[in-house]
Amino acid sequence: MLRVVIVVALLSSLVACSSAPEWKGVYSSENKQKNNGKLVVPPDLSEPKSTQVLALPNITGSGTTYSAYNNVDVGTMAGTKIASAKPPGVKVVRDGVSQWLEVNQSAEDLWPKLKSFFAEVGFEIKREDKTIGVMETNWLENKIELPTGWFSKLLNRISATGLRDRYRARLEKTDNPDVTRVFITHQGLKEHAFEELSEIKVWWETRPSDPELEAEMYQRFLIFSDISKKESIKLVNKTATKERTKIIDKDATKVLQVNEGFARTWRRVGIALDRIGLLVEDRNRSGGLYYLRITDDFREKVKEEKGWLSNIFSSSDSVKLKKRYLLSVNDENNGTTIISIYETTGAKADIRFVTQLLTDLKLYLN
Repeated sequence: MLRVVIVVALLSSLVACSSAPEWKGVYSSENKQKNNGKLVVPPDLSEPKSTQVLALPNITGSGTTYSAYNNVDVGTMAGTKIASAKPPGVKVVRDGVSQWLEVNQSAEDLWPKLKSFFAEVGFEIKREDKTIGVMETNWLENKIELPTGWFSKLLNRISATGLRDRYRARLEKTDNPDVTRVFITHQGLKEHAFEELSEIKVWWETRPSDPELEAEMYQRFLIFSDISKKESIKLVNKTATKERTKIIDKDATKVLQVNEGFARTWRRVGIALDRIGLLVEDRNRSGGLYYLRITDDFREKVKEEKGWLSNIFSSSDSVKLKKRYLLSVNDENNGTTIISIYETTGAKADIRFVTQLLTDLKLYLN
């Protein structure tokens, strides 16, 4: 009887002292210690070389070379909406379900600020490349489903949500050196387990990027930038969008047809690639090309999980991923855009790889 009373008391305390978390993404520095010894996730096996100079190309130039990016002022693009923060200095630009910030600071000044921001949330920067303006955090457990009251410290030692998150931040310079675009994208993992011959086998599978978690990170960054929480939540939101993509056959391969113009598709493809986890080494907007690099981290991720590309790696004639690919965004001049994948030689990429990558792009471009 005494045991029952104790259990009931503990449960009552748990219910009474736990409350709904303030954010959907709940992280803490305790997770770093936890992950180092327990969590098996795709490792960062190779990291791009970092330099001390943030040498982002000015993407508003009009050149046509490998690294000269042509761009359109987002304020004039059809379908975009701009919301300015009060006090001034930050704009939230929305295009369908995608959104990003325009901050009245140079990329050089924003870089250390972003690093400090992620550290405050609880993340470490595991990958950074100033030459392309990309930083990526470590994986942390999202503790959203765990109790948040005084009893949580004890319970969390024996509990886990099975969810892991990391974020990528990307900076883009504009024609104004004191205005920088900030893109924050989410990548997630979900834990799966089954029992086989009295042994528990565990693996991690990629789950879709969560626009709500991305919106929260934008909100938190605005709060970190001394904008009120009320104003931050008002500025950053999500909007529904209609189906506008489909995978079709063309020229003996698969391509993704997007029912909107080149300008919007181009920018949204860049955000989608961040969400998928592929590294964009460079881009040529005038030629409609993204130069993709397949990192060792990405290879390990698609091998470990049971979804994305698992059939490619496990089949007898499995695909050997190339180091680099070209992604072409081609304006059809009829209000639609075609996305296709090639090897760097211009040859068609393996159709299994193409189909999987276009399927992921379709998810984030709808």
